[in-house]
Formats: sequence, structure tokens, C-alpha cells
Amino acid sequence: MSATLPVDIVNRALDECGIDAVGDLGDGSPQSRAAERIYTPTLRQLLSGAHWNFARKELQLNLLADYSGQNATATDVPTPWGYMYDWPTDCVHARFVPQTYPQQSSTGGTPIFSGPPAPNVTTMGWNSPAPFIVTSANRPNPISSQWYEIEGHDPDQTRVILTNQLGATLIYTALMQYPDAWDPLFEQAMVSALAARLAMPLLAKVDRAAARTVRQDNIAIAKQALDTARIRDGDEGWTIVDHTPDWIRARTTWAGWTGPGVLYYPWWSIPWLEDAGGTY
Repeated sequence: MSATLPVDIVNRALDECGIDAVGDLGDGSPQSRAAERIYTPTLRQLLSGAHWNFARKELQLNLLADYSGQNATATDVPTPWGYMYDWPTDCVHARFVPQTYPQQSSTGGTPIFSGPPAPNVTTMGWNSPAPFIVTSANRPNPISSQWYEIEGHDPDQTRVILTNQLGATLIYTALMQYPDAWDPLFEQAMVSALAARLAMPLLAKVDRAAARTVRQDNIAIAKQALDTARIRDGDEGWTIVDHTPDWIRARTTWAGWTGPGVLYYPWWSIPWLEDAGGTY
């Protein structure tokens, strides 16, 4: 059994449109050229459209600046934040920053360290997210670098995360480029979303009515997949009733939060998944 490639996903979408398959995405055919234009944007948008469990990652963030100057040389952190962190290279959607606390000594009182958690030192559990915000910093990226492969980067600006959590980690949705890593629900959503986007450029010149029908049918399938994922991912992985999923806890326990930033980023709406108009 061979690996599933992006061209296989594209060919399944072309099947939905009743269009001949392509040999590869660089063969120069109208199908491959259209698919190349929409594949990556569609992948990123769908990943951000639900909290897909297969794409969930946690990463210790790289500290770029500390307002106090104690933990980093740079101090250019906008008020009222204390720390600036680098955006993960494979992040397409930030979910939340866990609020952690240093482990206390056995005698109580004083933390065993004052800075970020040291390597191999455990921290106490967390029961709430820490406020944070995603923004841009005036930190140029060298033209020779691959800045264009990182979400939110350009030659003049760098996407960053601001928070008051020292030694912060980020729970986020990662860019999962290999179809074999996707779950079946996302795979079907991707096929249907591609079919919906390919219908008009590839079918409309021949039969516009048929193109609209294919488009609307596949939009409905993609919507259903997203609805199912949004419900499932809130509950998956827990079999005891005394646990409140983190996304519910963030929305209820901290409903009164009025400070800067957010405690939890929900999934994004997808404006092109539409019938008569509006976003989804």
C-alpha cells in the first residue's frame, strides 16, 4: 500500500466533478493548474475550521522578548504584556496558552526556581488558560529565508504571541500536509471542499448549471463534516463524566474575562462555504 499524496486527494475531488484525473499536480493541465492554486489555501482554512484532534499540537514557545529584561535581551513587548514569543513554524491556528505554575518545594512557600521551568522539571497542573493575543511585531525576516512558508510572516513583520505567562507553551492546530496523517472526516471534508472550488473554473464554461449543482452538493458535504468534527472534538478522548473539556471550561469558567487579549481562540468561520451568502 503506497502513501496517499495530495494528487490523490485532488483526483478524488475531480471525480466528484466528473472530470478526468491528473497524473501529477505539475502536468500543466487545466485541472492541475486550478488545483495548485487552491490546494494549500483550502487545506489551511479547513484546518482552522474545527479543532481537529489529529492536528492538535503542544509546543514550548521560543521567548523573543521580556518586558523586564530578566529573561531575554530584547524588551520591546507592547503594554500590558510581559513576554513576546515566536509563532511556531507549523502553526495555522492558535488555540490557547495553558496557565502553569512552578512546582513548590517540599517545605512549601518558595518556588524551587524563579524563571521559566527548567528542563525535566515538572510543573503543577493547570485548570485555566492564560490570557494571550496573536499579533505582528516589527521584526524583519531576511529575504533569503523561507518566511513565506510560515503563517503570518513577511519580509517586514513577524507573527508573535504576547502573554504574561513565563515559560509559555501553546496548544495549536498544526499544518498537517501529509494526507495519511488526516482522519477520515477531515479527508472527506478536504475532498468535498476542493470539489466545490474546482467546479466553477473547470465546469462553468461547459455547463454553468451543472457546475453550480456540483459546487452546492460538495459544500453541503464539507459543512456536514465540519459540523461533525466540531461536535466530536469537544468530547473525544474522555470517558468519565467528571471532566469538563478544556474548550467548555474556557468559555464558562472565564466568561467574565474583560482584560486584553483572549483566553481561547475558537475555530474560524470559512466564508467560501456558503449557500446564499454569509459565512460558515
